[in-house]
Amino acid sequence: MSYFWAANARVTKAYALKVQNVLKGNEAEKIDVVRSRTGRYGVIYDLDGSHETSAQLAQQHARLLYQAGITRQSGLNAACPVRDLGYVSIQQPGKNTRKRLHLPVSSVDSHLEAEIDAYIKELRRARRLSSTDRTSFVIHDISKGHKIVSINEDQPMMAASLIKNFVMLAYFHEVRQGRLSHTNQNRAHLRNMIQKSYNSSTNYFIRLLGGPRSVNNILKWNYSFFEHTRIVEYIPRGGRTYRNTTSAHDMNRLYYQLWLGHLPHSAKMKYYLGLPKADRLYDNTCIPRGVHVYNKTGTVYGMVGDSGIIVITDPKGKQRAYILTAIIEDKTKTNRRNRSSSFASWVRRRTEILRSVSEGAYEYIYERHYGGVFECRQHGGIHLKSRV
Repeated sequence: MSYFWAANARVTKAYALKVQNVLKGNEAEKIDVVRSRTGRYGVIYDLDGSHETSAQLAQQHARLLYQAGITRQSGLNAACPVRDLGYVSIQQPGKNTRKRLHLPVSSVDSHLEAEIDAYIKELRRARRLSSTDRTSFVIHDISKGHKIVSINEDQPMMAASLIKNFVMLAYFHEVRQGRLSHTNQNRAHLRNMIQKSYNSSTNYFIRLLGGPRSVNNILKWNYSFFEHTRIVEYIPRGGRTYRNTTSAHDMNRLYYQLWLGHLPHSAKMKYYLGLPKADRLYDNTCIPRGVHVYNKTGTVYGMVGDSGIIVITDPKGKQRAYILTAIIEDKTKTNRRNRSSSFASWVRRRTEILRSVSEGAYEYIYERHYGGVFECRQHGGIHLKSRV
């Protein structure tokens, strides 16, 4: 878990002592001051647990730090679950300085993950996907607190319009800090950026925030748990943006923290993400009516993706929420000489794959997690295998 990051080692060590005094006992002994690969110093808790157990403990510690007056912020801003990225320890009571090992995160083992994996392999055999197509999926049942699919989630991908989520986050961070005002003009641009995916409005915010490097630094210094998200360019004329990157892991983390209300102005961000618009998670699928989606799509010749929160009603009438991130990327298609089909055709085929995965996710969660019965009639049967 992560508590605090700064460029100054002395300030970081002082904060670590405050955290230790609040936790005390065995938990205090797990507090460590480390140095990241970028040279920043952080206070972490060496848990070596799952994301779910880390999230639960982070909430407990955040509450303790808030009650003790160590921080005026609660939730994500006081304690956040993160993965061990090979940090170098510079101070830990009673232990020698040592280099921490970066242990790979294993894939989630579930029947749905196996189904999606088999579906993608069959698509490749049928040449519906090429050998140069990379796929990445994360499905996380928020209500159950359980990630059920993790396929290539740590692969950095072209972000396309998915990057607009992070531009919005950087904007609301500055609003919360009092450096920007949430004006009517900015409200209109937010609606255009998220609901209509206007690149001009995205570039408006990037300029307002000081340029790509400034936006990237806001995320880097304040939301370091986004491991693969980089904003390095404005969206060029024509929308051919290839250099900004993110990952399914980062998208899942963003929506999870958003749902918990841990991001700045989370309610406002949810409002814009929930505005009616086209999506690849619910539209033109056999998922029944009554579902609400908070999402943002991303599209460029070479990448088709969607990521968002899907809110459904279980058989007992209770609302349940899960996150689905699905990305298909083919970097060879950024070169026009490698394009054998029209942009619309290339996007349409991959969009149908994402919708099929989304149908399978709904079926799995509705039936296995909440005891419902679901039959997809629109496409003639079970979604993942029947639509190859």
